[in-house]
Amino acid sequence: MKQVESYTAHKQEGILLNANECWHGLDRELTEKVIAALAEIPSNRYPDTNMHALLCAYAQYAGLKEENLLAGNGSDQMLGYLIGTYLGKGRVLFTLDPDFSMYDYYASSYEADVRKYRTNADGTWDVQDFINAAKEQNAGMIMFSNPNNPTGGYIPDEKILSIVKECPDIPVVVDEAYIEFSGEKSVSAYCEQYDNLFVTRTLSKAFGIAAARVGFLCGKASVMEKLKKDFVPYALNAYSQTIGRIVLENSEKAADTIKEIMAEREKMYSLLKSLPDLTVLESHANFLYCRSEKRSELLEALQNKGIVIRSYRDETSFRITIGNKEENGQVAAVLKEVFQ
Repeated sequence: MKQVESYTAHKQEGILLNANECWHGLDRELTEKVIAALAEIPSNRYPDTNMHALLCAYAQYAGLKEENLLAGNGSDQMLGYLIGTYLGKGRVLFTLDPDFSMYDYYASSYEADVRKYRTNADGTWDVQDFINAAKEQNAGMIMFSNPNNPTGGYIPDEKILSIVKECPDIPVVVDEAYIEFSGEKSVSAYCEQYDNLFVTRTLSKAFGIAAARVGFLCGKASVMEKLKKDFVPYALNAYSQTIGRIVLENSEKAADTIKEIMAEREKMYSLLKSLPDLTVLESHANFLYCRSEKRSELLEALQNKGIVIRSYRDETSFRITIGNKEENGQVAAVLKEVFQ
């Protein structure tokens, strides 16, 4: 059996700026609505396996139809389901380097091979060269995040559609976990036009309900009909379905949080740009990706303050999730101490 790539869960103590979670969860008003709704759920009954109420709420939010949607235990389950459906032993998943490490995890669990296209140092990449490389590698599936995790880079719809059009026989999966922070529209608007375009979305980030694990898969209705038939029943429990529906029906609250996070991101980006011995990439997500030869010194200084960020296998790169104003202020103070 092929060895499965491991995935390390994030540390859950201190000031957590390592997992790209939203800095706050449900407010008092929404919490009260959720509690009242959960109290009405018959705990002895299985959940609605069709997830009708949740899908209707998301369809209204995303400008799609229920027929275009499937929901599950986070967008991770959607990614794993697609890989399990379209790939298998020896087949190739083509993605970016760097990108979300869970792609490797799911591909290896199905004994698929992972081939990667290295992005430029600034996070950009040549789409036509990527298409050519995918064909050369005989890709069985193309999968990448947009905005990219961990760089925060973003590519516009027309470039994604060029991949979809030039690779008509290859499923193209766009992971849009952070799309709300980009200020751009989702490419899911084009799903009904193409058999091979799939988009995954989540309520874990912008909506602040990572604990509920609610994710979505978007695709052409005729293709989704088959995927729904083969999907595991009762994938998402009744409590998570209810929480997801309520936050979607009150999506204006998430919109206010998104604006605040984007403003804080730009403030942090400006600070990082001004510091010596540090490179920061422009981000369209709720985090900033950096490189510095002084990373170990920074990590130690942050740890002394109880602040946790994400570091990578190389010796220079790290990623900082944008927190609230107070948390960002504490991070800024440490950054100035280390780099100035």
